[in-house]
Amino acid sequence: MKTQIVLAFWLAATGYAWAADSSTASSENAAAPAGWSTGQSPVGTSTPSAVPPKASPNDPLPPPPSPQFNQALESVAPLTAEEIRKLRGKTSENDKAIIAPMQTIVPRISALTIDLSPGASLPLVRTAVNYPSSLSFIDSTGAPWKLGAAPFTGSPDFTTFWIPNSPVMVIYASKPYVSANVTVYLEGLSVPVVLTVTSGEPDSKATVWTVDSRLDARIPRRGPAALASAAPERRIGLHDNILQAFLDGVPPKEARRLKATGDVPETTVWQFGDDLYVRSRADLRDEFEATLSSADGTHLWRLPLTPYLSFSVMGRTTALNIALE
Repeated sequence: MKTQIVLAFWLAATGYAWAADSSTASSENAAAPAGWSTGQSPVGTSTPSAVPPKASPNDPLPPPPSPQFNQALESVAPLTAEEIRKLRGKTSENDKAIIAPMQTIVPRISALTIDLSPGASLPLVRTAVNYPSSLSFIDSTGAPWKLGAAPFTGSPDFTTFWIPNSPVMVIYASKPYVSANVTVYLEGLSVPVVLTVTSGEPDSKATVWTVDSRLDARIPRRGPAALASAAPERRIGLHDNILQAFLDGVPPKEARRLKATGDVPETTVWQFGDDLYVRSRADLRDEFEATLSSADGTHLWRLPLTPYLSFSVMGRTTALNIALE
């Protein structure tokens, strides 16, 4: 009798457990098809979270790095990030100091009259590395004077370039602080033109070096391209420094610029003493005392004070009114 009662209790217990397992399995099969997962944990279950164990003062210390690791780290990264930044900054400063020129270069456009007489000093052409000098040769009337042959330089530190059948040549310096001569041959001129070229003065402590970016070299004679209507030689101020200063656009400090009205472009008028100095690309029709011209067609005239001048502009006569002071 007791055996039957124990057997009944066992069957009842196993039956309830089987039913619970069947119910759980059936609910999972209903929630997701075969081979698929809902991504959710079954009801009544929880996934344990991975919580790292807390460090304890009684835990043993980690083993020290091996000597081989320290040696490899020293060879791969001997400097810290901050030390590398400082080193790169110092290297950049050194590169700037090496690349930066010792002098400040000031390019300039100017003109000069070459003296061809015996005993005269040679004209000076100032150039610099990376700043080639362009030369244009003109005659006393301002007309271009073409080169007859290739220029010749006496130093490999200077290279000359020229355009055949033109009055233009270029001098290029490859080294600083060197000097040499350059010989130029012009068409129809019986004597060569010898120039002294320098790329800096080694004995000078000046921090500014002026170079002749464009130099108009004037030959004091009428060239093959001179116009028949050009001014006579006696009125051309070949060696007049004041005329040259006004022509270069850098008049004396005492000169006063005057206001002028009229349809004459690119014209500037100054009063210097009792004379007028007029700079223009147009042709002056009035009488003048002295004149000088540049290679680009700019003219300079000196004449007595007058409030009225007439010019030839595009084939017509145009008036210029001057406000005298």
